Amino acid sequence: MELKTLKDIPTSFALAKRAVFLCLIVSVIVSAGSLTWAFFTAQSMRKTAYILTEDGQAALVQGIYGGEIDAYRKPEIMNHIKMFHTSFWEVDQFNYKRKVDQALYLAGRSGKQLYKTLEANGHFAKLSTENLRQKIVIDSIKVNDKSSPYQGRFYGKLRVLRTDQKTESVNEIRAKFVLYNVSRTNKNPHGLLIENYDLDSRPVPPKNPI
Repeated sequence: MELKTLKDIPTSFALAKRAVFLCLIVSVIVSAGSLTWAFFTAQSMRKTAYILTEDGQAALVQGIYGGEIDAYRKPEIMNHIKMFHTSFWEVDQFNYKRKVDQALYLAGRSGKQLYKTLEANGHFAKLSTENLRQKIVIDSIKVNDKSSPYQGRFYGKLRVLRTDQKTESVNEIRAKFVLYNVSRTNKNPHGLLIENYDLDSRPVPPKNPI
């Protein structure tokens, strides 16, 4: 082996050490940068929440910590319950299929079971054959949002009117159910699903004329 080649060995070894050291520094910088980015991204996500707009839809906002999100959840829960009952019950012979379909995106299996039960009892067929329309009157909505699934209760009256007459019948409606958090979609903007729907419906006696 030539003497010149032997002299070049320490130089090559030093260059290799410098290259390894440089790679190590670059790796540390990249890792630190990635960790910093992940930290600030996580902080940003913690300050992300949805709030309810005037039309009842969810809007993305910043600057709210995750622990504060539940403070904005109750109005969404209330509006979700209102949307379901309005879509499901406030129908007529022409729009009940479309509106019930909308309502079933807001409820799970118990909502579908309620629809099947009413359909089997001839409730919706009666709307068409007797030219009826329904109107829901909301008396109150109660929500316990302290733990998930949320607990809900609905109190209202269902007015059934003939479109060609002024006569009507009134049923008192009471329902209790739970609400689960699910993914938000265009057809379920609040990201909630009603389950375990327990309905109690009783006819209200007509008032005696004076």
